[in-house]
Amino acid sequence: LRWLKIGAMLLAGALILFLFDRSGKLLFRVIGLLGTVLFGFSVIVMLLTFRKAKRLSPWMLALTAFISMFCTLLFFTLTASPLSKLVATIAACIGFAAGIGWSLSNLLFVDREIIQIRGTLWSLLIWAVSIAIPQLFGILGYRTPYTAALFSFFGMGLTVGNSLGLIKRYVNARGFISRRMEVRP
Repeated sequence: LRWLKIGAMLLAGALILFLFDRSGKLLFRVIGLLGTVLFGFSVIVMLLTFRKAKRLSPWMLALTAFISMFCTLLFFTLTASPLSKLVATIAACIGFAAGIGWSLSNLLFVDREIIQIRGTLWSLLIWAVSIAIPQLFGILGYRTPYTAALFSFFGMGLTVGNSLGLIKRYVNARGFISRRMEVRP
């Protein structure tokens, strides 16, 4: 219910901004500014919490992968993306392979039969590079519909690969816990 209220307030704010400026420029400037603030906040949170152990949830990983695929495919469907299906598939496959590698860079452990995950410096580095490269392309002037689509499919592959890799490791850890429970007297 709280999220519904927040969403309604954001929608009302967007409508008010749109009423002041029918072209939508003010609305998109405010959205861009909020996006930049949220991006900065997420970087700070990541730097402060990446080493903290968190309970691993395969359902959240599956949901993350699904949302990434849905949004990327929706983007591709609704925009006149200049990316061919072959190039999009290659970008997604390269991202998928990188995502599998990223999933292996996290430390997975079992504490009181709860599977937890903790980031490492490698996982932080992979995260930072996946954020920095698209930003760098934008700063250097390569912000085109083609590169946006390319990075969208790469990012989708990265997210899906990371999620599936972690789900596989979760299943392996669950099996380890089950075998260990059978051995106990």
